Amino acid sequence: MKIKVQHVALLAALGLTAASCQKNNEFSVIGSEQVTETIHVVYSINGEVFQAALGESEWDSFIERMLALARDGYEVSFSKNRSSLTSQSKEQVTFVTTSEQEAHAWANDMVNQGYNVTISYNKKTGEYTCIAIK
Repeated sequence: MKIKVQHVALLAALGLTAASCQKNNEFSVIGSEQVTETIHVVYSINGEVFQAALGESEWDSFIERMLALARDGYEVSFSKNRSSLTSQSKEQVTFVTTSEQEAHAWANDMVNQGYNVTISYNKKTGEYTCIAIK
């Protein structure tokens, strides 16, 4: 009985050692042809900061969720790849639209350029106010 317990303990220890030595890649392989980059997102909802790791296929859904939260009265901010949500720079670009698709495309473009994007929604006017700061 002692030998079996020691054997199981040894196998468990080896498994943990092997798992801790594996390199955490920024890429995941699906099949042998498709490589998907992990997008690290820092975002805030009414000032409360969160982080997430998303696949490329989840990115558009993430922006859609941020726009939905803005429509519900929340102020949302987000940036890609571990950029801080606070900026020392004064470069700011503002975009106002009533189109969710335009707000989505603009926010995606600005985040891809390295900006931190903040979105709010005015229910009275139906306008999204999108502010990008770098």
